[in-house]
Amino acid sequence: MAKFEIPTIDLPVEATRPLYAGVGATDLVVGYVRDAVADLQKRVTAIDLEPKALRDQAVGVVFAQIDALSKDAKARREAIEKRVVELQADAAGIPATVTAVYADLAKRGEVLVGRINRQQSTQAAKAAASTTTAKAKTTKTQATKAAKKTTTTAKKTAKKSSSTPKSSAKATATAAKTTAAKTAQAVADGAAKVGD
Repeated sequence: MAKFEIPTIDLPVEATRPLYAGVGATDLVVGYVRDAVADLQKRVTAIDLEPKALRDQAVGVVFAQIDALSKDAKARREAIEKRVVELQADAAGIPATVTAVYADLAKRGEVLVGRINRQQSTQAAKAAASTTTAKAKTTKTQATKAAKKTTTTAKKTAKKSSSTPKSSAKATATAAKTTAAKTAQAVADGAAKVGD
């Protein structure tokens, strides 16, 4: 006859706690029965009046109690085994459920990011950022040229050439402020779309 082996599965504490509680309860009941049988045997042997009849009665009572407890323990064991099978089935479905939920969340996030990227305020913020970047590059180039001229020409010429980088820097600062405002608007519009 082949042995039945219960597969080993690591279950979370919340899943094993009812199983252990049932086993612990069964162990407690068996302990009480043993104590009761030992106590009853002591009482029966201590009584001198018709010991055989008393012993037969006591044995009958003990066996009846043992039979009732045995049936209860068997029913509990079957209920525990059934619950373990149910938990195993539930545990087997968890990875698929997690994967499905993860995929749904990823799709939802992708749709939201697409909506935010297409909104007018985001497009305006992108355009403003491009303008700011271009103006910053121009300012850098003009400042570099002015610095080179300053070292090779007189102070008068340096003052003239330094006004171009200053105006370019002002334009860059203005563009940066515009970019910041448009970005703030895009963020507010995007935040309004979250949870739709």
